[in-house]
Amino acid sequence: HGAIDFPDGSFLRLAPQTSIQVTSVKLQTNGNLQAIELQQKVGRTLTNVQHLANGASFKVNGHAVSAEVRGTQFETLVRPDHTNRFWVFVGAVKLTGTTTVTLKAGQEIDADANGKLSNLRSNQFDAADPFPLAVQCAGSVSTGTTAGTVQTSTGDSLATGQTAEVDYSSPGGTVSVALCYPGSFMTLSLLDPSGTEHASRNGTSPVTGHVSGPPGLWRAIVHGIDVPTAEAFAVAFATNAPCSADNVDTGGVVRETLSNSQIASALAESGSTGVTISVQGASPTSARIVYDSTVGGLPLSWTIDFYAATPDLGAVITQVTVRGINVTTQVVKNLSSYGGQSISSIPSGFTVDRVYSCASANGDNMMVVEGHR
Repeated sequence: HGAIDFPDGSFLRLAPQTSIQVTSVKLQTNGNLQAIELQQKVGRTLTNVQHLANGASFKVNGHAVSAEVRGTQFETLVRPDHTNRFWVFVGAVKLTGTTTVTLKAGQEIDADANGKLSNLRSNQFDAADPFPLAVQCAGSVSTGTTAGTVQTSTGDSLATGQTAEVDYSSPGGTVSVALCYPGSFMTLSLLDPSGTEHASRNGTSPVTGHVSGPPGLWRAIVHGIDVPTAEAFAVAFATNAPCSADNVDTGGVVRETLSNSQIASALAESGSTGVTISVQGASPTSARIVYDSTVGGLPLSWTIDFYAATPDLGAVITQVTVRGINVTTQVVKNLSSYGGQSISSIPSGFTVDRVYSCASANGDNMMVVEGHR
Protein backbone atom coordinates (compact mmCIF):
# COMPACT_ATOMS: atom_id res chain seq x y z
CA HIS A 1 0.00 0.00 0.00
CA GLY A 2 1.33 3.46 -0.85
CA ALA A 3 0.23 7.05 -1.30
CA ILE A 4 1.21 10.36 -2.86
CA ASP A 5 -0.33 13.52 -1.36
CA PHE A 6 -0.29 16.98 -2.93
CA PRO A 7 -0.47 20.34 -1.11
CA ASP A 8 -3.93 21.25 -2.41
CA GLY A 9 -5.54 18.08 -1.03
CA SER A 10 -5.25 15.99 -4.19
CA PHE A 11 -3.92 12.48 -3.62
CA LEU A 12 -3.03 9.16 -5.22
CA ARG A 13 -3.50 5.84 -3.42
CA LEU A 14 -1.63 2.74 -4.61
CA ALA A 15 -2.63 -0.89 -4.14
CA PRO A 16 0.10 -3.53 -3.61
CA GLN A 17 2.11 -4.51 -6.72
CA THR A 18 1.44 -1.13 -8.33
CA SER A 19 4.12 0.76 -10.26
CA ILE A 20 3.77 4.52 -10.85
CA GLN A 21 6.19 7.04 -12.33
CA VAL A 22 5.72 10.78 -11.84
CA THR A 23 6.90 12.02 -15.23
CA SER A 24 6.37 15.73 -14.58
CA VAL A 25 4.98 18.00 -11.86
CA LYS A 26 4.67 21.76 -11.59
CA LEU A 27 3.29 23.73 -8.66
CA GLN A 28 1.78 27.19 -8.73
CA THR A 29 3.42 29.86 -6.61
CA ASN A 30 0.76 29.28 -3.94
CA GLY A 31 1.64 25.58 -3.79
CA ASN A 32 -1.40 24.27 -5.66
CA LEU A 33 -1.03 21.94 -8.61
CA GLN A 34 -0.41 23.56 -11.98
CA ALA A 35 0.41 20.50 -14.07
CA ILE A 36 1.16 16.88 -13.29
CA GLU A 37 1.55 13.80 -15.44
CA LEU A 38 1.80 10.23 -14.18
CA GLN A 39 2.63 6.96 -15.92
CA GLN A 40 0.87 3.96 -14.39
CA LYS A 41 2.82 0.92 -15.57
CA VAL A 42 0.84 -1.75 -13.74
CA GLY A 43 -1.52 -2.11 -10.79
CA ARG A 44 -4.45 -0.28 -9.24
CA THR A 45 -4.72 3.35 -8.09
CA LEU A 46 -7.32 5.68 -6.61
CA THR A 47 -6.90 9.31 -7.66
CA ASN A 48 -8.59 12.29 -6.02
CA VAL A 49 -8.08 15.62 -7.80
CA GLN A 50 -9.19 18.92 -6.28
CA HIS A 51 -10.82 21.48 -8.57
CA LEU A 52 -7.96 22.91 -10.58
CA ALA A 53 -7.52 26.52 -11.65
CA ASN A 54 -7.91 27.49 -15.29
CA GLY A 55 -4.93 26.25 -17.28
CA ALA A 56 -4.02 23.58 -14.72
CA SER A 57 -3.98 19.88 -15.66
CA PHE A 58 -3.81 16.41 -14.09
CA LYS A 59 -3.13 13.47 -16.40
CA VAL A 60 -2.73 9.75 -15.70
CA ASN A 61 -1.39 7.56 -18.50
CA GLY A 62 -2.26 3.88 -18.56
CA HIS A 63 -1.13 1.60 -21.36
CA ALA A 64 -2.08 3.14 -24.73
CA VAL A 65 -4.76 5.24 -23.01
CA SER A 66 -4.77 8.38 -20.86
CA ALA A 67 -7.15 10.06 -18.40
CA GLU A 68 -7.34 13.84 -17.99
CA VAL A 69 -9.25 15.41 -15.12
CA ARG A 70 -9.82 18.74 -13.37
CA GLY A 71 -11.76 17.96 -10.19
CA THR A 72 -12.78 14.36 -9.72
CA GLN A 73 -12.22 11.01 -8.06
CA PHE A 74 -11.53 7.92 -10.12
CA GLU A 75 -9.83 4.52 -10.12
CA THR A 76 -7.39 3.12 -12.68
CA LEU A 77 -6.43 -0.52 -13.21
CA VAL A 78 -3.58 -1.50 -15.53
CA ARG A 79 -3.21 -5.26 -15.82
CA PRO A 80 0.04 -7.14 -16.61
CA ASP A 81 -1.33 -7.90 -20.10
CA HIS A 82 -1.58 -4.08 -20.66
CA THR A 83 -5.39 -3.98 -20.67
CA ASN A 84 -6.97 -1.17 -18.61
CA ARG A 85 -10.14 -0.32 -16.75
CA PHE A 86 -11.32 3.04 -15.37
CA TRP A 87 -14.02 3.81 -12.80
CA VAL A 88 -15.33 7.29 -11.91
CA PHE A 89 -16.74 8.05 -8.45
CA VAL A 90 -17.04 11.86 -8.58
CA GLY A 91 -16.95 14.32 -11.47
CA ALA A 92 -15.92 13.34 -15.00
CA VAL A 93 -12.82 11.93 -16.70
CA LYS A 94 -11.78 12.51 -20.32
CA LEU A 95 -10.32 9.24 -21.63
CA THR A 96 -8.25 9.18 -24.78
CA GLY A 97 -7.23 6.00 -26.57
CA THR A 98 -7.94 5.30 -30.22
CA THR A 99 -11.08 7.39 -29.57
CA THR A 100 -12.08 9.89 -26.85
CA VAL A 101 -14.84 9.34 -24.29
CA THR A 102 -15.98 11.38 -21.29
CA LEU A 103 -16.65 9.04 -18.37
CA LYS A 104 -19.11 10.38 -15.77
CA ALA A 105 -19.64 9.58 -12.10
CA GLY A 106 -20.94 6.04 -11.63
CA GLN A 107 -19.53 4.75 -14.92
CA GLU A 108 -16.68 2.45 -15.90
CA ILE A 109 -15.02 1.50 -19.18
CA ASP A 110 -12.41 -0.93 -20.54
CA ALA A 111 -9.43 -0.20 -22.77
CA ASP A 112 -7.48 -2.94 -24.52
CA ALA A 113 -3.69 -3.06 -24.91
CA ASN A 114 -3.97 -0.99 -28.09
CA GLY A 115 -6.09 1.75 -26.51
CA LYS A 116 -9.46 0.70 -27.92
CA LEU A 117 -12.23 1.84 -25.54
CA SER A 118 -15.23 -0.44 -25.06
CA ASN A 119 -17.99 -1.66 -22.77
CA LEU A 120 -19.08 1.64 -21.18
CA ARG A 121 -21.40 0.71 -18.31
CA SER A 122 -22.39 1.40 -14.71
CA ASN A 123 -19.75 0.77 -12.08
CA GLN A 124 -19.20 -2.85 -11.09
CA PHE A 125 -16.55 -3.78 -8.55
CA ASP A 126 -14.42 -6.78 -7.66
CA ALA A 127 -14.86 -7.96 -4.06
CA ALA A 128 -11.05 -7.74 -3.69
CA ASP A 129 -10.97 -4.05 -4.74
CA PRO A 130 -10.56 -1.83 -1.63
CA PHE A 131 -10.86 1.57 -3.30
CA PRO A 132 -14.66 1.83 -3.74
CA LEU A 133 -14.88 0.90 -0.05
CA ALA A 134 -12.32 3.57 0.87
CA VAL A 135 -14.37 6.19 -0.98
CA GLN A 136 -17.56 5.04 0.76
CA CYS A 137 -15.97 5.05 4.22
CA ALA A 138 -14.31 8.45 3.84
CA GLY A 139 -17.67 9.90 2.86
CA SER A 140 -19.35 8.25 5.83
CA VAL A 141 -17.13 10.03 8.39
CA SER A 142 -16.86 13.38 6.61
CA THR A 143 -20.07 14.93 7.98
CA GLY A 144 -19.70 16.78 11.27
CA THR A 145 -15.95 16.19 11.50
CA THR A 146 -12.80 18.19 10.70
CA ALA A 147 -11.54 17.45 7.19
CA GLY A 148 -7.87 17.29 8.15
CA THR A 149 -8.50 14.57 10.76
CA VAL A 150 -9.83 11.98 8.29
CA GLN A 151 -7.77 8.79 8.07
CA THR A 152 -8.83 6.05 5.66
CA SER A 153 -7.11 2.66 5.73
CA THR A 154 -7.31 -0.47 3.60
CA GLY A 155 -5.64 -3.78 4.31
CA ASP A 156 -5.30 -7.30 3.05
CA SER A 157 -8.56 -9.11 2.29
CA LEU A 158 -10.30 -10.94 5.15
CA ALA A 159 -12.02 -14.33 5.19
CA THR A 160 -14.15 -16.08 7.83
CA GLY A 161 -12.44 -16.18 11.23
CA GLN A 162 -9.82 -13.57 10.38
CA THR A 163 -9.38 -10.18 12.05
CA ALA A 164 -7.55 -6.95 11.30
CA GLU A 165 -6.69 -3.94 13.44
CA VAL A 166 -6.61 -0.28 12.38
CA ASP A 167 -5.23 2.31 14.82
CA TYR A 168 -6.02 6.02 15.03
CA SER A 169 -4.41 8.72 17.18
CA SER A 170 -7.24 11.09 18.13
CA PRO A 171 -6.70 14.65 19.39
CA GLY A 172 -9.90 14.27 21.42
CA GLY A 173 -13.58 14.88 20.84
CA THR A 174 -16.17 12.72 19.15
CA VAL A 175 -14.52 9.98 17.11
CA SER A 176 -16.42 8.85 14.02
CA VAL A 177 -15.51 5.45 12.57
CA ALA A 178 -16.81 3.48 9.61
CA LEU A 179 -16.24 -0.05 8.30
CA CYS A 180 -17.01 -0.74 4.66
CA TYR A 181 -17.02 -4.14 2.97
CA PRO A 182 -18.57 -5.45 -0.27
CA GLY A 183 -20.86 -8.20 1.04
CA SER A 184 -20.94 -11.31 3.23
CA PHE A 185 -20.70 -10.35 6.92
CA MET A 186 -18.07 -8.42 8.90
CA THR A 187 -18.33 -6.67 12.26
CA LEU A 188 -16.48 -3.79 13.89
CA SER A 189 -15.30 -3.44 17.50
CA LEU A 190 -14.00 -0.11 18.76
CA LEU A 191 -11.60 0.24 21.69
CA ASP A 192 -11.07 3.68 23.24
CA PRO A 193 -7.79 4.91 24.83
CA SER A 194 -8.70 3.35 28.19
CA GLY A 195 -9.10 -0.06 26.55
CA THR A 196 -12.87 -0.08 26.93
CA GLU A 197 -14.54 -1.97 24.10
CA HIS A 198 -17.67 -0.33 22.78
CA ALA A 199 -20.51 -2.50 21.56
CA SER A 200 -19.62 -4.42 18.43
CA ARG A 201 -21.22 -2.84 15.41
CA ASN A 202 -22.68 -4.77 12.54
CA GLY A 203 -25.12 -4.38 9.71
CA THR A 204 -25.16 -3.25 6.11
CA SER A 205 -22.01 -1.52 4.90
CA PRO A 206 -21.04 1.10 5.94
CA VAL A 207 -21.05 0.11 9.59
CA THR A 208 -20.62 3.35 11.57
CA GLY A 209 -20.09 4.55 15.12
CA HIS A 210 -19.67 7.86 16.95
CA VAL A 211 -18.06 7.82 20.39
CA SER A 212 -16.84 10.76 22.47
CA GLY A 213 -13.59 10.37 24.33
CA PRO A 214 -10.24 11.86 25.34
CA PRO A 215 -7.11 12.19 23.22
CA GLY A 216 -5.35 8.89 22.74
CA LEU A 217 -5.04 5.74 20.66
CA TRP A 218 -8.29 4.30 19.33
CA ARG A 219 -8.34 0.81 17.84
CA ALA A 220 -10.81 -0.61 15.34
CA ILE A 221 -10.97 -4.42 15.17
CA VAL A 222 -12.55 -5.85 12.02
CA HIS A 223 -13.90 -9.42 12.29
CA GLY A 224 -14.62 -11.65 9.31
CA ILE A 225 -17.79 -13.43 10.53
CA ASP A 226 -19.17 -15.05 7.38
CA VAL A 227 -16.84 -14.39 4.45
CA PRO A 228 -16.40 -17.66 2.49
CA THR A 229 -14.14 -15.97 -0.08
CA ALA A 230 -11.71 -13.33 1.17
CA GLU A 231 -12.96 -9.78 0.60
CA ALA A 232 -11.44 -6.32 0.82
CA PHE A 233 -12.42 -3.87 3.54
CA ALA A 234 -11.80 -0.25 4.50
CA VAL A 235 -11.89 1.62 7.81
CA ALA A 236 -12.13 5.40 8.14
CA PHE A 237 -11.71 7.55 11.24
CA ALA A 238 -12.24 11.27 11.85
CA THR A 239 -12.89 13.58 14.80
CA ASN A 240 -14.75 16.82 15.34
CA ALA A 241 -11.68 18.51 16.85
CA PRO A 242 -12.30 22.26 16.50
CA CYS A 243 -10.03 24.53 14.52
CA SER A 244 -8.44 26.07 17.61
CA ALA A 245 -4.94 26.74 18.89
CA ASP A 246 -5.30 24.13 21.66
CA ASN A 247 -2.27 21.84 21.87
CA VAL A 248 -2.30 18.23 23.12
CA ASP A 249 0.54 16.06 24.42
CA THR A 250 -0.59 13.03 26.39
CA GLY A 251 2.78 11.32 26.11
CA GLY A 252 1.19 9.22 23.38
CA VAL A 253 -0.87 11.56 21.19
CA VAL A 254 0.45 14.94 20.06
CA ARG A 255 -1.35 17.93 18.53
CA GLU A 256 0.64 21.09 17.80
CA THR A 257 -0.69 24.29 16.24
CA LEU A 258 0.69 27.51 14.83
CA SER A 259 -1.87 30.27 14.28
CA ASN A 260 -1.63 33.71 12.71
CA SER A 261 -2.52 35.32 16.04
CA GLN A 262 0.27 33.40 17.76
CA ILE A 263 2.75 34.44 15.06
CA ALA A 264 1.68 38.09 15.27
CA SER A 265 2.07 38.08 19.06
CA ALA A 266 5.53 36.52 18.85
CA LEU A 267 6.69 39.08 16.27
CA ALA A 268 5.33 41.95 18.36
CA GLU A 269 7.02 40.65 21.53
CA SER A 270 10.34 40.34 19.71
CA GLY A 271 10.09 43.92 18.44
CA SER A 272 10.36 42.82 14.81
CA THR A 273 9.21 45.34 12.22
CA GLY A 274 8.90 45.08 8.51
CA VAL A 275 8.21 41.34 8.75
CA THR A 276 4.96 39.39 8.35
CA ILE A 277 4.53 35.62 8.57
CA SER A 278 1.15 34.00 8.05
CA VAL A 279 -0.65 30.74 7.44
CA GLN A 280 -2.67 31.16 4.26
CA GLY A 281 -5.64 29.17 2.99
CA ALA A 282 -7.01 25.87 4.22
CA SER A 283 -6.13 22.34 3.14
CA PRO A 284 -6.90 18.87 4.56
CA THR A 285 -3.37 17.65 3.74
CA SER A 286 -0.96 20.58 4.11
CA ALA A 287 -0.29 24.05 5.52
CA ARG A 288 1.10 27.00 3.56
CA ILE A 289 3.23 29.58 5.37
CA VAL A 290 4.15 32.85 3.68
CA TYR A 291 6.95 35.20 4.79
CA ASP A 292 7.23 38.83 3.66
CA SER A 293 9.98 41.21 4.70
CA THR A 294 11.26 44.70 3.86
CA VAL A 295 14.08 44.62 6.44
CA GLY A 296 16.99 46.77 5.31
CA GLY A 297 14.93 48.08 2.42
CA LEU A 298 15.16 44.69 0.65
CA PRO A 299 11.75 43.25 -0.37
CA LEU A 300 11.92 39.51 0.23
CA SER A 301 9.21 36.85 0.32
CA TRP A 302 8.98 33.10 0.37
CA THR A 303 6.28 30.43 0.51
CA ILE A 304 6.69 26.97 2.05
CA ASP A 305 4.13 24.16 2.07
CA PHE A 306 4.31 21.77 5.03
CA TYR A 307 2.89 18.23 4.85
CA ALA A 308 3.07 14.85 6.59
CA ALA A 309 6.19 13.01 5.43
CA THR A 310 5.51 10.28 8.00
CA PRO A 311 7.28 9.73 10.33
CA ASP A 312 8.61 13.30 9.89
CA LEU A 313 7.29 16.72 8.94
CA GLY A 314 7.94 17.53 5.29
CA ALA A 315 8.26 20.89 3.56
CA VAL A 316 8.67 22.16 0.02
CA ILE A 317 9.64 25.66 -1.09
CA THR A 318 7.16 26.82 -3.72
CA GLN A 319 8.21 30.44 -4.22
CA VAL A 320 11.03 32.84 -3.35
CA THR A 321 11.15 36.43 -4.61
CA VAL A 322 13.72 39.15 -4.09
CA ARG A 323 12.79 42.69 -5.14
CA GLY A 324 9.80 41.15 -6.93
CA ILE A 325 12.00 38.80 -8.99
CA ASN A 326 11.24 35.09 -8.77
CA VAL A 327 14.41 33.26 -7.71
CA THR A 328 12.80 30.00 -6.56
CA THR A 329 14.75 27.74 -8.90
CA GLN A 330 18.10 29.25 -7.95
CA VAL A 331 17.39 29.05 -4.21
CA VAL A 332 16.19 25.44 -4.30
CA LYS A 333 19.18 24.44 -6.44
CA ASN A 334 21.63 26.10 -4.05
CA LEU A 335 19.96 24.60 -0.99
CA SER A 336 20.18 21.15 -2.56
CA SER A 337 23.88 21.55 -3.31
CA TYR A 338 24.47 22.27 0.39
CA GLY A 339 22.38 19.37 1.63
CA GLY A 340 19.24 21.47 1.88
CA GLN A 341 17.02 18.63 0.71
CA SER A 342 16.69 17.68 4.40
CA ILE A 343 13.83 20.21 4.46
CA SER A 344 11.72 17.46 2.87
CA SER A 345 12.01 15.40 6.06
CA ILE A 346 12.19 17.35 9.34
CA PRO A 347 12.33 15.30 12.57
CA SER A 348 9.66 16.52 15.02
CA GLY A 349 10.25 14.47 18.13
CA PHE A 350 7.15 12.39 17.37
CA THR A 351 5.62 10.50 14.46
CA VAL A 352 3.67 12.91 12.26
CA ASP A 353 0.36 11.39 11.12
CA ARG A 354 -1.45 14.40 9.65
CA VAL A 355 -0.79 18.02 8.71
CA TYR A 356 -3.60 20.37 7.75
CA SER A 357 -4.63 24.00 7.86
CA CYS A 358 -7.92 25.59 8.79
CA ALA A 359 -9.58 28.84 9.85
CA SER A 360 -11.18 29.24 13.28
CA ALA A 361 -14.61 30.74 13.80
CA ASN A 362 -13.03 34.18 14.24
CA GLY A 363 -10.99 33.84 11.04
CA ASP A 364 -7.66 32.95 12.66
CA ASN A 365 -5.87 30.68 10.15
CA MET A 366 -3.61 28.01 11.60
CA MET A 367 -1.39 25.05 10.85
CA VAL A 368 -2.17 21.82 12.72
CA VAL A 369 0.22 18.89 13.11
CA GLU A 370 -1.13 15.68 14.65
CA GLY A 371 0.75 12.52 15.50
CA HIS A 372 1.90 10.14 18.20
CA ARG A 373 4.97 9.13 20.22
